[in-house]
Amino acid sequence: MTTSGYQILARGYGELQYRDLSTTSTAVTRAMECYPRPDANAYRLDPTAPNPPPTTYTAPDFSHTQPRMRSEKQSIEEKTADKFAAVDELLKTWKFDTIGDFLSILFYNKPRGDPDPRGTTHAHAVAQFLRGRSKIKMCDILPLVYHHKASYPTKKSADSHEKKSMFSTAGPENEINHARPFMSTWAARLVASEARKQVGRATRDDPDRPEEHSRFRASSNGRTNAHVVTWPELLANFSITKIHAKYCLRLPLPMFLTESMAAPSTKGVIFVRKRRPHPMIQVGAIASFLISRNRYANGDLAMALGVWHVACKSHVDVKRVYCRLGSAVSDTTSHNALNAMSEADLVALRAEIAEATERGEREGCLLVDNVQKYCDVYEEGVGRQSQMKVGTAGTWVRLDGCSPGAFHAKPYYDQVAKQERANLETGSLYDSIDWKHIKTIIPLQWVRALVEFEPKLHHLLPEVNIMFRVTLAIRPRPPNKITSCQPLGTNSEHSTETQGMRQAIKDFDNQTGIDSDNPGNLLSWIRGDGASFAAVLNLINYSTPVGTFKNKIGTPEIWHTGATDLNSTSANHHGPASSSDPSSLSKCFNIAGFKRPSNVKSCDYYPTVRNLSLIWTAKVLDCWRLHFDVEDLHEYFQDLAQNDKLPTLIDLIQDAIPLYDRYATQGAIRASLSAAEATHPDRFNKVPVGSPWTAPSNASDRTSPDLDDLDLPGLADIIEPDTPTNPSPPKKSDNAPTAHTETEGFTGDRVLRNSQIFLQDFGWWIEFGHAVPEGDIGRVWEIMKIWIFKFAGSSHQNYVNYLLEVYCMRRYEASKGLSDAILDNWLLKIKDELGHCLPADLHQEHYNKWLEDMIQKHGGEFDNKYYRQTIAPNVHHFLQMKKEVETAFEFKPRGQTHTSPHSRPELQLLLTAFKEEEVHLFRSGRSLGHAAVNQFARGWKRLDAGKLTAFLEKSTALGDFLKEIRRSENPDVDMDSDSSSESGDRSSDIHGDGSSDVETADNSSSIRGVDSPTPSIPSSDITVDANEPEDDGEDLSDAHLSAGSENSEAEDEDGKIEGNGEVDPNEPDDDGIDLSTTHLSTADRENGLEAMEAKNAAAEGEGTDEEEEEESDEEREEPESESDDEEV
Repeated sequence: MTTSGYQILARGYGELQYRDLSTTSTAVTRAMECYPRPDANAYRLDPTAPNPPPTTYTAPDFSHTQPRMRSEKQSIEEKTADKFAAVDELLKTWKFDTIGDFLSILFYNKPRGDPDPRGTTHAHAVAQFLRGRSKIKMCDILPLVYHHKASYPTKKSADSHEKKSMFSTAGPENEINHARPFMSTWAARLVASEARKQVGRATRDDPDRPEEHSRFRASSNGRTNAHVVTWPELLANFSITKIHAKYCLRLPLPMFLTESMAAPSTKGVIFVRKRRPHPMIQVGAIASFLISRNRYANGDLAMALGVWHVACKSHVDVKRVYCRLGSAVSDTTSHNALNAMSEADLVALRAEIAEATERGEREGCLLVDNVQKYCDVYEEGVGRQSQMKVGTAGTWVRLDGCSPGAFHAKPYYDQVAKQERANLETGSLYDSIDWKHIKTIIPLQWVRALVEFEPKLHHLLPEVNIMFRVTLAIRPRPPNKITSCQPLGTNSEHSTETQGMRQAIKDFDNQTGIDSDNPGNLLSWIRGDGASFAAVLNLINYSTPVGTFKNKIGTPEIWHTGATDLNSTSANHHGPASSSDPSSLSKCFNIAGFKRPSNVKSCDYYPTVRNLSLIWTAKVLDCWRLHFDVEDLHEYFQDLAQNDKLPTLIDLIQDAIPLYDRYATQGAIRASLSAAEATHPDRFNKVPVGSPWTAPSNASDRTSPDLDDLDLPGLADIIEPDTPTNPSPPKKSDNAPTAHTETEGFTGDRVLRNSQIFLQDFGWWIEFGHAVPEGDIGRVWEIMKIWIFKFAGSSHQNYVNYLLEVYCMRRYEASKGLSDAILDNWLLKIKDELGHCLPADLHQEHYNKWLEDMIQKHGGEFDNKYYRQTIAPNVHHFLQMKKEVETAFEFKPRGQTHTSPHSRPELQLLLTAFKEEEVHLFRSGRSLGHAAVNQFARGWKRLDAGKLTAFLEKSTALGDFLKEIRRSENPDVDMDSDSSSESGDRSSDIHGDGSSDVETADNSSSIRGVDSPTPSIPSSDITVDANEPEDDGEDLSDAHLSAGSENSEAEDEDGKIEGNGEVDPNEPDDDGIDLSTTHLSTADRENGLEAMEAKNAAAEGEGTDEEEEEESDEEREEPESESDDEEV
């Protein structure tokens, strides 16, 4: 365009102004541009025309005239018409070939470095327009062009095929003639190009956010500075919310496009669905885009989901498909990542242990357990046979709250050498139990059963929980302390064997960086189930103090101990399968519709816990019914609620204490065997008398034991008054024994007594099972001390030795710091929530279940690299990863156990049966063929008669050996002298709450001022009746019993059945290695493990005679009593 031509300038509201640039100066031109919008009549369309005459205006109020400065106001239609006329005139007279030619000159964009041919006004006007400084902007122009009817081809147009070119992704875009198809195609390709750039940038880490990782390397060759994945980063990076926010920041265009495609909307408003929320789908899609662009861009979802597939044990084809879709990394990459992460964890663990060792501290312990799985081979052949895969799994458990020097070895062995455990007596063991606490906490369990059953009392549940967690707590776990565990690589050693445990511990020490040959002055705490604990004791006794495994201490774990007591209770109280005794578990199972276990000595844990807990609750509720003297508890409390007379928690506790004393104590059990004592007018807290008992007339109405019940307690092993004893137990080949029958003149109530024993025994288990998840190890320890007596009266003699070993170690040998460290870390807390503590061995069983399932699917041995490096060290992360995925995708927490139906129908059936049969009323002479054993009383007798002494003689061998070693090193020092006054301090915390173990048992119980009505009974009043079966009626909880009596009543010679402490030789030993072989002579120790193995082998070859195998401990060790009736 020349300077003499006309230039069109875009100016407000689309109006066009024409100026003669050849005759107008720059100043005038700028003034005209800034001049207010003139009227269309003022435009000079012809530069040669003369100027129009000025318009004059005569004001009516003035005598003079003046020229009119503004044109008359036009309507919008007039203005539009003038503009269209001006455009038409312009197009007729301008010197451009087409509008396109004009626009190309108007929006001319000079190349960088070239001179600008445009005039100042041209450049400034275009710049102002493109910058949006005018009222009419590009956003107003482009829609006019895009939606213009001429921009789209018609059906009859020669370019009608361009309709298909809308948003075209193929072919050159300059071949599209119509504006609308071209603009859509050009915009689509422009957007695609930008989206590609953003995705490319997102495949690399953001330098402004170093904590976020877009790339994780599964391994490193050592030559590159690659960022290898670690578990903390992987778990921290895996969050759908975080990834979505990251993508919105770094990938705004792809997020907008994917939201437009995936998000549902209503009337233009986008909403998020519950089942398939589009933000998650967007994240999944874009994460796949990233790994498709760059295979190393796996840090958002692909790496985490690849590991998750391994954790879920997904089929290999599933993992291959998801890898191909870009949702997860390959299986090989997942395994390499797991190897790298487990190695990083172990390196950090070794550094942590080394740092603590340099400070002279031990801040962790080793938890071991055997793992085994029978693997079937469906096509056998050479080298392909079905076999049992056996191995050992270990976990390093970090300890909390240990005092400095708690695990120093020298103070511990100094105390062992003093042999103070030899002073332990049955009476002092009994006195160490906090009976005041037991007589308070068990009645509160009775109150809890009633409150949970009755809806009208549910408002008391918070108060009951406070009583358990605060008022009656002994040693609760400190809050906000989460236990940290690090699983170790598995091996194929047999941990239940001494040599296998030796190799397993050496392997675990090597993984953790502990020098087994030179442990220094630090003790190592090794934990496990009964069999593992026994094997560890063998190693300790053979190696201390100069062997490879010196400075090791061990403890049995809690869950296996509780499971053993559960099996003992089940075996003692089930009775024959066809029992008609409503107090027996078999009859209760039949009433409630439960399936009776095929082996009552080894039951499935969780079903048995549920069934026995329901039966115990029903018995407790029936006792409450009798206490309130009502027919129906619900109706009773409904009436109280209507009259606003509901009892308070204190009222219920005051009622529960005498109720507990009436039905769940040793005194109550003793009184049930005699009508004279049960109904004596001077007897405190008597059981109500029921209707007279009439014995069944037909033999079929009484219990007939099944052949499967021949070895159950409560039948042939109960020795009744005036019944001659058989020195040898009945053989399996003998005829089936008859059901238990009472002697002539029996006036007691066997059914009531059976129920009382069950309420006592399982009441202790209820307290144990309630205290474990609450994390109160003090309450747990009190029950475990009671179980020493109970196990002594059952067939689980190994657990008597296990618990006695721990008791003696804590009371006589461990410092207060070591004893506290063991108590405070015996239970684990995996979740920071109330009621989520669990035993360490149960936590290890969760790991073992996963490992055993993997060995079944993958094959191989437990010492393969796949298990040692890839799977076992990452088991706890697998379990956590599955929960993290559920949380990330907003799934509801899924229960880890099978759901159970509501127990109300079964409970009502049991309550009805107990009421109709008058189970908890005294009915003189009642007996229906089942007799449970009072294992606590029997255990007391056995311990006092010599079992405790035998244990102490064996367990002090280590102290003798240490004393001899020190005497040889220091012949001038008297090793028998008491060189320290610390022994009094070491027994100060045996209860777990700091109370002294020499405190005499108190028969009073108090909760907020509530006193027990149970009177104190002098020990001289407690006697053992020679006609009483197995001394089952000894009242040991109501009075202190003297210990160490020179004369003790002879044990019955009832063979190997449950009650006498022997194990059926045909039954697998589920308690582990017998500790009778763990304490050997000094000569055996000097000969090492070879001597032990030889001795064990010799022992296995002896005693093949069937009668010798079934001989009871009492026949071999305990002398006959000189008196049939003596004072205990």
